[in-house]
Amino acid sequence: MKRVGSVVLAILCICLTSAILAPAASAQGPDPEPIGRFAADVRVALPKYPDDPETATALAVTIENLPSRGLGLATGVNFYPARLGKHVALGVGAEWLLFSRGRKTLDPATEGGPSGPTVTTRFSVLSPQVSLNFGGRDGWSYVSGGLGWASFTTEREATPVAEAEGNTRSINYGGGARWFAQEHLAFAFDLRFYRIDPQDAAPGRPAYGGRRMMTFSVGISVK
Repeated sequence: MKRVGSVVLAILCICLTSAILAPAASAQGPDPEPIGRFAADVRVALPKYPDDPETATALAVTIENLPSRGLGLATGVNFYPARLGKHVALGVGAEWLLFSRGRKTLDPATEGGPSGPTVTTRFSVLSPQVSLNFGGRDGWSYVSGGLGWASFTTEREATPVAEAEGNTRSINYGGGARWFAQEHLAFAFDLRFYRIDPQDAAPGRPAYGGRRMMTFSVGISVK
């Protein structure tokens, strides 16, 4: 129930943010033009990796030795085939976190213990999406969600684990906005939450439990 409450709270926050941003995005004149038919994004992604005691135990490290943040690259393509009123559009497309990577080595001077091995986390995900978009052609906010396929690995850098056999199912939801300072170029940001299914153990690879993650990304959009 606690997890369900957290999900509901996150969705409400995203919807509230979109409701606040939509009037600002639409304030382009007395009668802004509707959202166009296409937009594509390229964004720098900043994922927040969760603590995972089971993975730490399997790798013979501490939770403090696991990376908590990473850096990556995300892209998205969206089409807007239908309008639900002049300033609301239905979108379909895909979100692709091409890659993200975080690494951490415990520093005894700052962590208060012995130095640890370097641990690396890698995460990527591809997901078809459906979105609701609020605003006009020169700027709009959105909420979106989808079901896709993720790859997630945490390993000691000196002893890499085997590659996963196939990808893992992932559900995501989130929201963001685009503001077009020029006719075809915009500033874009996205806040996204992922729920990743557990991964079973395999030869040369430990089991990874199901996890929830958050990723913030910022970059440019074209239309």
